[in-house]
Amino acid sequence: MPARLPPDFVYELSPPLLFLLVLASVAAVALLIQAAIRLPFIAKAAPQLAQITPAVSTIAGAIFGLSMTFLANSVWNTEDSAHNAVNSEARAIRVMELYMDSLTAPAYDGMSKLIADYGRAVAAEWDSMSEDDYGTPAEVALRTIYRAVISGLAEGDQNRLLQQRLLTSLDELSTARQERLSIAENYVSISQWTLVVGLGIVLLFVVTLNHIATPVARRVAVGAVVMSISIMLYVIVLHDRPFIGYAAVTPEPILKATGAAP
Repeated sequence: MPARLPPDFVYELSPPLLFLLVLASVAAVALLIQAAIRLPFIAKAAPQLAQITPAVSTIAGAIFGLSMTFLANSVWNTEDSAHNAVNSEARAIRVMELYMDSLTAPAYDGMSKLIADYGRAVAAEWDSMSEDDYGTPAEVALRTIYRAVISGLAEGDQNRLLQQRLLTSLDELSTARQERLSIAENYVSISQWTLVVGLGIVLLFVVTLNHIATPVARRVAVGAVVMSISIMLYVIVLHDRPFIGYAAVTPEPILKATGAAP
């Protein structure tokens, strides 16, 4: 599995703590830039650097804002897809249960147990989902359901019709599951984080240079930029991983549909 940034524990923080962490990180970068402009060779060039036009800050801010907008749109679309995949998986299970009403009592009980086993396996894998799921308990449980439907309803016209309907719903379940596993690995990449963080640093640096000759104005301007960047990054981090953290999509719809909910 490719490296992920930020590390997983960050997403387990409560929203207030997460925002404070993001704010502290951005503020630390701003303080480093403030320290850098006090270096002798930069301080000596202060009069020339102060001539940087505010238009440069505007352009840097616009580019940063656009990059964050595109990234936020991607993150929110991924989160919406995660909700849809989980709901589709649960819906396929509920459709299967409607067809299962036509089964005899022993067959119904056996199939219900297999579906509940699948629900429990899904809950167990939730925090470590991966597209490479061959041999996982949830995948094994799904294969077991397929085998039960194929081997248990092979005789009689009515059974074969019921088998066909159940297999169709199973295929929909399998497709939704695979989509969910794929979405679990669709997160903000290191290159995307590098882009937005780099643009944020450029924006902080340009704003600092633009107000290098006026310390009070510089502190106010940099403080406003730090807060703005922190809020935008916080929103991205809060929704980046759709299946972990406080804003995570939970397996509850699947657990309710399978009867495995506590």
